[in-house]
Amino acid sequence: MVRPNRRAAPRAGSTSPSDADQRSEHAAATLAAGRFREAIELYKALLKVERRAEWVDGLAASYAGRANDLADKGMLPEALAVWRNRASLCGKPLVEGRYIEWLVRSGDHAGALSAFAAQGDEAAGSTASEREARLAAFALVAPDVALAMLPADSLLSRHRTAALAALAACGRGDLAELEVHLRAIPYRSPYRDLRFVFKALLLVQRDPAQAGELLARVAPDSPFEKLAAVARAAILPGNRWLVALLDLDAEGRQLLFALKGCPENRRTLMLEVAQIVRRGTLPKPGEILDLLLPKWRGVPGVAFLCRRLLPHAMQRVRAYEAAYGRLSEAELASTQALADAIDGYHGSARKHWLAAVTAFTKERQPLPAALILRHLSTWRLHASAEEPFDAQRAAWLQHSLELDPDDRATHVRLIRLLRQKKDLKDARAAVEAALARFVNDSEILLEAVETALAGNAFKKAVSLATRLLELDPINSQVRAAIGQAHLAHARKQFKAKRLEAMSKEIDLAEKWLLTPAERGRARLLRGLSDNTPEATLLLRTAVSELGGELPATLLLLLENARLGGEPAAALRRAAISTARTPTAREVVAVLHVIGTTGKADNRHLVSALRVLQAPLKRAAQGEFTSAELVAVCETWLRRGESVLLRVYAEAGLRHWPGMPALVYLRARALYGRNAYFHLPEAEERALDRASERAEKDGDQRTVQRIRELLAPPVSYNDAFDDDPGEEGDGDGRAGGLPSMPELIRMLKSMLEMADPADVINLARAFVPDADFRRLQRTAGSNAQKFARLLIDYLSPGVDNASGPAPAPPPTHAPNAGSRPPEVDDRQGRLFDD
Repeated sequence: MVRPNRRAAPRAGSTSPSDADQRSEHAAATLAAGRFREAIELYKALLKVERRAEWVDGLAASYAGRANDLADKGMLPEALAVWRNRASLCGKPLVEGRYIEWLVRSGDHAGALSAFAAQGDEAAGSTASEREARLAAFALVAPDVALAMLPADSLLSRHRTAALAALAACGRGDLAELEVHLRAIPYRSPYRDLRFVFKALLLVQRDPAQAGELLARVAPDSPFEKLAAVARAAILPGNRWLVALLDLDAEGRQLLFALKGCPENRRTLMLEVAQIVRRGTLPKPGEILDLLLPKWRGVPGVAFLCRRLLPHAMQRVRAYEAAYGRLSEAELASTQALADAIDGYHGSARKHWLAAVTAFTKERQPLPAALILRHLSTWRLHASAEEPFDAQRAAWLQHSLELDPDDRATHVRLIRLLRQKKDLKDARAAVEAALARFVNDSEILLEAVETALAGNAFKKAVSLATRLLELDPINSQVRAAIGQAHLAHARKQFKAKRLEAMSKEIDLAEKWLLTPAERGRARLLRGLSDNTPEATLLLRTAVSELGGELPATLLLLLENARLGGEPAAALRRAAISTARTPTAREVVAVLHVIGTTGKADNRHLVSALRVLQAPLKRAAQGEFTSAELVAVCETWLRRGESVLLRVYAEAGLRHWPGMPALVYLRARALYGRNAYFHLPEAEERALDRASERAEKDGDQRTVQRIRELLAPPVSYNDAFDDDPGEEGDGDGRAGGLPSMPELIRMLKSMLEMADPADVINLARAFVPDADFRRLQRTAGSNAQKFARLLIDYLSPGVDNASGPAPAPPPTHAPNAGSRPPEVDDRQGRLFDD
């Protein structure tokens, strides 16, 4: 008989000991893995079977982890609900951990204060002072009723009065009273960090550095950290505060705007600007217009800013007009002119500028029209071969004065331009017009003196200069001008063989000339005027007083050339030998003489330097510093003295091998400005190495000059963009370019008897870059074919003598990818609302 099994069958819902252990281990592993939500369900299921202490602790830990996760994500109500479930289901204290912090962050300050008052000093997780510190910011703004529940000895209550008084003093900007109240707040007070924050807020504008030192003493977990963060943002340099603005809450942003003085109606706009700044890349003009035009047209200054941006984004013109009304004919023309100049369409820009002048004149706005004409007179990129630029800009300046006759600077510019053009009749008329409006103006009178001297009207010049000295007795420039006028008149008398009159003029000159160098030159002239022993002695004395043999020799040769004398005879009378090798100091001193010699004496200076070429070449081996040698080379480059330039550059390279500036200057001396067709491969490699070295040294000027030398010769527009730093290559080339028929005949003749490279080099100045490269690719390596293609290209323009017409600019906004690289950023500030 089988005995029945007496073990009771397990009841539904129960679990075996081994199964419970397995489920407990699984719940613990889930909790350790940070899957708190899943762990809560596992521990809750275990507690339905049996209420073990270890499972209760596991559930509490799961709830705590889940609540912390939610709080870190900003889900504070959910975190508080989970924490309360932890207290009710697990029997844990409600007020512990981060509970009070979450109440404060969620805005339930009264609840936080009540919880703090009810918990007592035995609450786990923090000391009483730490818990009080969490509520310090709320306690400043809480009603007195809310603070009544705190213990009588609470630091929050005891120090609150001093903190509130300090807050009021900070709001008034009273630093002295603030110091008094802050001293009443001890170091262990919950309000201790206010001492640093309040002081920093008052120093944000006056002393940002000291404000930063104070803010560095605020603890990262301080209840006043948000306030400190605002102050830290306010002292950031430049526009970095805009990026920090985005990291603040709404209240912090408003406070930062107030510290920066930003008006209420611009704060939303500044937030959008801050988003652009944080992006780290400069916004395009069109992007800024898209930001401003739809929503911010009422903000002061936005209309002006949008107008300044329109030339960079002409496709936004309709949007601008929808916001601010239609542009006038003059405004639209000037805006289009700026846009064309920015895009490199300089000829089209000129047409629009002139249209704007006409429109402004019709609209009875003469001043903008005059401003545009003055701008055109200084902007050479729009010039063309068939129209002399100086004549055109003189006409523009005259028209500008008709519109705005009270602009003194334009009167001066016009007089100088006409004098430089040798148009003395118009220059005298311009002087009279200027003096009629500015009767006793020193600068106008000085220009009148210079104009009279240019026309050899010496008596008129002296009369004007005397009038000027009555107004400005210490004007050394006019005194020198009077002296030079007398000396010029003396030379005129010498050529007329009136030696007695010449001597009188020199006597008058010496009364006006002030410096020893000027007086020495007068004595040179007197010594050269006669061959008597007394004159020879005077000549030699003057030479010895003029600062060294080489500078004095150059001055002697210049004066002798003005008188038309023979150089050898003058040198012999002055007992000067050109066989002597000058010192480096003498060569450097000569640079000053060259720099102070006027353009009128250019041909005399050329002849004088030709006489001194041999001693100057020997002097290249002297003890120069690198800076001095480069300065000497630059002078020879500007003067077009290619032989001296090569000698000095090569001498410098022996002392400083591979020096980039000297490598470039030597190449310029050997191959000229248009070295593109002549540079040997070895020379190109040397220039490339020099460019790399200059780049490392930060010498961007030399880098650019080498790039230009290695590039194809200058383009059509660049042919009229003269470099004031370089006067030419000394090859006697005329300043202007030939007419187109003359050019074609010249090129065809050259092709029959000369190297095709010379034809290519000359034609290059008349062919735009794009067409030049296209024809070059067509010809391949055949220079003869390339030269013929260039002549054929230029020939269609012979009928109208204008050359190939440049392509007209597109009527619509050009694609950024198709724009020429040449940009003239000087137009950015020209047109002003």
